[in-house]
Amino acid sequence: MTNKFDELKLTGNLPSPSGVGMAILRLTQSDDFSAEELARTIQSDPALTGRIVKMSNSAQAAGVKPTTTVSEAVVRLGVRAVRNVALGFSLVSAFRKGKCEAFDYGQYWSESLARAVAAQTLSRELRLIVPSEAYICALLSGIGRLALASVHPRAYSELLRRLEGYSEDDLAAGEREVFEIDHYEVAEAMLRDWRLPDAHALAVASYARPAHETVSLDKTTARMCTMLRVAAPIARVLLAENDAHLAHWPAFEAALKRIDIDRVRLYAACDEIAAEWRDWGKVLSVPTRSTPLFAEIAQQVSESPTVSARAAAALQVGDIDPTAAPQDGEEEALEKLTVLAVDDDPISLRLLVTHLTRQGYEVMQASNGTQALAMALERNPHIVVSDWMMPGMDGIELTRSLRKIEIGRDMYILLLTGREEEDQVVAAFDAGVDDFVSKPFNPRILLSRVAAGERLVRLQVKVAGDKTKMEHQVAQLAVLTRKLTVTTVTDALTNLPNRRHAMQTLEQAFERRDRSKADKLSLIMIDIDHFKKVNDEYGHDTGDAVLREVANALRGLLRRQDSVCRLGGEEFIVVCPGSDATGAAAVAERLRQGVASHRIRHGRFDRSITCSFGVAQRTPLMQNHEALLKAADIAVYEAKEAGRNRVCVAPAQ
Repeated sequence: MTNKFDELKLTGNLPSPSGVGMAILRLTQSDDFSAEELARTIQSDPALTGRIVKMSNSAQAAGVKPTTTVSEAVVRLGVRAVRNVALGFSLVSAFRKGKCEAFDYGQYWSESLARAVAAQTLSRELRLIVPSEAYICALLSGIGRLALASVHPRAYSELLRRLEGYSEDDLAAGEREVFEIDHYEVAEAMLRDWRLPDAHALAVASYARPAHETVSLDKTTARMCTMLRVAAPIARVLLAENDAHLAHWPAFEAALKRIDIDRVRLYAACDEIAAEWRDWGKVLSVPTRSTPLFAEIAQQVSESPTVSARAAAALQVGDIDPTAAPQDGEEEALEKLTVLAVDDDPISLRLLVTHLTRQGYEVMQASNGTQALAMALERNPHIVVSDWMMPGMDGIELTRSLRKIEIGRDMYILLLTGREEEDQVVAAFDAGVDDFVSKPFNPRILLSRVAAGERLVRLQVKVAGDKTKMEHQVAQLAVLTRKLTVTTVTDALTNLPNRRHAMQTLEQAFERRDRSKADKLSLIMIDIDHFKKVNDEYGHDTGDAVLREVANALRGLLRRQDSVCRLGGEEFIVVCPGSDATGAAAVAERLRQGVASHRIRHGRFDRSITCSFGVAQRTPLMQNHEALLKAADIAVYEAKEAGRNRVCVAPAQ
């Protein structure tokens, strides 16, 4: 999985918080940071600074002195609230839209926010985990979907269209078939790459997986996982339109069995979640909607004769081509440029807008620098034509603020000024101004300078288009590489990893254990009992069917961190990183019972099959992975000698 994620990462298109957002996230991971440190970090992003101060002032009581600094806002709002809005704003602002046509970015962020608020509120109510940690984990739990939409926009868009009405399991299966990796695995790898706590990464990777895959989670991770499992259906109920929330109610009811809370208290908490979700939506400019009280929804459900979730669409992804190249003319065309005109003088502003509009530009207007900055962040104009001398935020301060923001770095900024002193002109260009026009401006000269900016903007668009093509080629190569890699390490009969992959996996696990002596490592070897008789009595085609059925049974019963491979013939191995012999023996016993209870039907063959299991744990005396493999092999032999269909554990060496 690490190699597959590295290939995605090399495309350079994976979503990530801004530099400031990441700095805030890492700063607040420890308990020894101060409000002053947080305030200093926030102040390096003017847009985020404005959002935090505005939020603080909107939350203050009447008659209280307005907040004017980030430090005051942090004290008034609290460190956790500030961290949440900083992380949310840095991600949402950068990925409010994208190139994946079938991916609903607005709904994605709305659901992520609802899930985050639900996890935070319930954590605070139940006191299971730190609420702010639950918020971050839930907000990022779906980041793998956004990542795949960003790296493979065309193929992912086609996949989403084929799976309209999909369940999460359908989507993950489709992703694995098309990309050889699913969004749960991508999310886990991204959170680890961002150096978030292991509990976050493991919980995100596990919360939608079958229950048996999470049996070995530690207490903190298990609680985080539970919180995600409860928050997800609450978010879907909140997002449902009209009476569609009834369809999500069964999943909501099933999730409630995981927590201990009475209905009255729960419904009140859910109503609080809905209100807070709408409040946060306003702060982050994320779409939300009004929802009925949860007690009212429960009443509707009780009165409804049948309430069932929408049936998932059939999974048909075989003909999706993730490597399909963009067709000529499919790139986004830039037909009409948008220009932001800024001037505090109404007459000058009206004149400026008139000339630009006549020239065919789509013109927005602002009467001061602060308003212009907010409009630029919201509307993302191609060109900014601003007066220099304005009260409050002048043209130079506006330019500096825009250049500090990712989307502002590509804007062409033209300054109108009556100041042509050498030092002033140099200061303007140092601030990031692209060109300037003297006031009062000559319309022909102004429009010629704007036209020069237009040529540069269109050239940037062309370069971006070429970059998109190159990125697509990199993504295409990555997918083909993953498919080729999978083919070379996959057993064609059982579709399990083959012996080559098994030895690589075991060797890598062994090496990791060498670097961290505290890590445990165990191995389970599996041998099908009396397999030769099956081949002799029923034929090799039946033997092949038995191998496939046993492989499927083993795969379906394993924990997430374990990996099963076909060693050859009727032998399989399971690598159990992090498990001692006792834990691995418990896994082996579950596998033994599962295989023995699975009835196999193929031609005349109609019965179950049994397997013998040998378990060995890595000890300090073992010099390499082959020693561990030999110990497990001896244990399998002992299981067969003892009567088969049993688990034997190799003695510690």
